Amino acid sequence: MSFSALPVNELLAHLLAILGAAAPYLLALSLLGTAVWVWWTIRRAALVREALADRVQVEAIPTATFDPGEGEVGRWARQLGRVHYAAAGVPARGSAVRLRYTAVDGKMRCYIEGPAAAAAILAMPGFAEVEVRTHHGQSEIRPVRFSGPGGTP
Repeated sequence: MSFSALPVNELLAHLLAILGAAAPYLLALSLLGTAVWVWWTIRRAALVREALADRVQVEAIPTATFDPGEGEVGRWARQLGRVHYAAAGVPARGSAVRLRYTAVDGKMRCYIEGPAAAAAILAMPGFAEVEVRTHHGQSEIRPVRFSGPGGTP
């Protein structure tokens, strides 16, 4: 017997009977799916928090004749792009690289900050005329805070 031969009322009765029998299983499956989603979200947030708490900072010091070419800049950008892969298991929010520029006594300073798992890549010189110094004192690293509407954090 095919479904096309059944009258519409009988077809609806069959569908309601199937849904009635499957309802407890669908409910249990949806509750399990929600629990797994909540667990995964909490775990991911904990990984991000842990990665952001454990970051390293290096300083890039250029020479007076520093003038990079397009190729050097591209290689350095690809090098910084590898940081996410070197910090395997860390979500993207926790493995981001931050470049911070400051001026002290008229001299510009460039700091590169990233996850501790990728410290080796951050410490690699990206340009021929740039010295990279690692900073072991992590107390200088401050989280970035953006103010919301109305000046509230």
